[in-house]
Amino acid sequence: MRGFVQRHRWTLVLGTALLVAASSNSLASQAALTSPRTYGADAQHPEVGATSLNVMTFNIWLGGGLVDFAKVIEVITKSDADIVGLQEAAGHTAEIAQRLGWYAEPRMHVISRYPIIAPPAGKGAYVYVQVAPGQVVAVGNVHLPSSPYGPELVRDGESLADVLANEEETRLSALDSLLPVWKKLIANGTPLFLTGDFNAPSHRDWTAATVGALPHMKYPVQWPVSLAVEKVGFVDTFRAANPDPLVDPGRTWTYGYPYPRIRPDEVVDRIDLVYASKGSKVTGSRVVGEAGTPDVDISVTPYPSDHRAVVSTVLVDPVEPPPFVAVEEARVERGDPFGVRYRSPGGEDTDRLVVVKSGRSAANGRGIMWLPPMEASFYGQVLFGSGNLSPGAYDVVLLTKRDKEVSRSPFWVVAPDARPAVSVKKTIAQGKPITLTWNAAPAERFDWVAIYPAGELDLYNAYLAFAYTESTVQGRYTFGRADLGKAMLPPGNYIAMLASDDHYIPLSTMSFRVTKN
Repeated sequence: MRGFVQRHRWTLVLGTALLVAASSNSLASQAALTSPRTYGADAQHPEVGATSLNVMTFNIWLGGGLVDFAKVIEVITKSDADIVGLQEAAGHTAEIAQRLGWYAEPRMHVISRYPIIAPPAGKGAYVYVQVAPGQVVAVGNVHLPSSPYGPELVRDGESLADVLANEEETRLSALDSLLPVWKKLIANGTPLFLTGDFNAPSHRDWTAATVGALPHMKYPVQWPVSLAVEKVGFVDTFRAANPDPLVDPGRTWTYGYPYPRIRPDEVVDRIDLVYASKGSKVTGSRVVGEAGTPDVDISVTPYPSDHRAVVSTVLVDPVEPPPFVAVEEARVERGDPFGVRYRSPGGEDTDRLVVVKSGRSAANGRGIMWLPPMEASFYGQVLFGSGNLSPGAYDVVLLTKRDKEVSRSPFWVVAPDARPAVSVKKTIAQGKPITLTWNAAPAERFDWVAIYPAGELDLYNAYLAFAYTESTVQGRYTFGRADLGKAMLPPGNYIAMLASDDHYIPLSTMSFRVTKN
């Protein structure tokens, strides 16, 4: 399956985390956050130098349990991956990492054998993977909308112009906010990987030479997504290692549900890709899939997904990132400790990490509690306790000389055993916007809220509108005419729902009624 909620219009939510970041960062701190720089090797900034990493993209298919969840783990271990971008994780990112003894970042669906850091400057576009103390590479991970699917349009006789227009509207638009961030990060010298189920082929595979290689490949296509990704400074690692698409097609979707259960008119293509920023050296790229199917380099039986995985070996030079503070978990149960990773400016007597209420200043002794950077020099981790924090929204702020704010990272404290909840006004006049509010959400990458007709049993098809929560624990989204149409909702009974991580698992529901004016 190429996606489920994502097959519909891409919707962004300005959740609490984004609002806090926008309101609290000064221009100076923004510059510090978004201008990565590297250092020459010295006693204070040791560099590990060229490092070989195996980076994988893996759509595990509706949470990984449709065939055998243990085989998901086997795919990763057998590939010898170091970093994996997951798609369709369905709330299982942390569990997969735990079984491997790895680190997890559920807000990006990235797991790694090395520590993962979500710097505020990443803004959902990337995380850091710390391959050695104070030395990082960056990783982005995407799962683009799936329908209408371009190769099927070509198969069904659509014109090239219509196919390209669909790509730009459906998938390329989903990258609008991400491409500039990646471009700037690459330009500043930070090694960056991009993994994903792109739900679009590469222009490198649909050339004049490959027309007719499969029945649906009727004409060459300059697929907009792959062109745009390469334009900002990425290299297609599989094509770098295997340049000829006729000799090594590397097709990943789909040889079955699982193989050999495949539709008679199925189109098979390479849509699961690993990109690396220019300047990296690609030394290999392999396909992990079903034994007995074409072009599989690593086989697992039974294979657990309808997508093959791709693992690329790349030589990169990790760098020291700019100063940041990053809370390791967005959702903290009151009483639990929580980790905070940092790279501080280096003021031995002035740098400190301060916990404050969301949006509050940490200068001049304000705040709830603070700790200095510990003995690991200017990068590392400190642990705070949350027993003195009431449920609500907070920030950890990195301050340096003269109380200059360098970075700010949001998190939420919830009551012990708090259950996710969605709320909405019980009665809303026809034509008025409808605001859904959520609290104690898991903060997974693709948690979402939706409106359904009351009494509807079909969770998969029947929602009237939806929006992602943007990995927030609490927030709100207002559904207006852009979501529901000019007529809005007719009078009647409806259900507001909070659901889990791009899956059809209701976490909380509430009934409401739309009344006549």
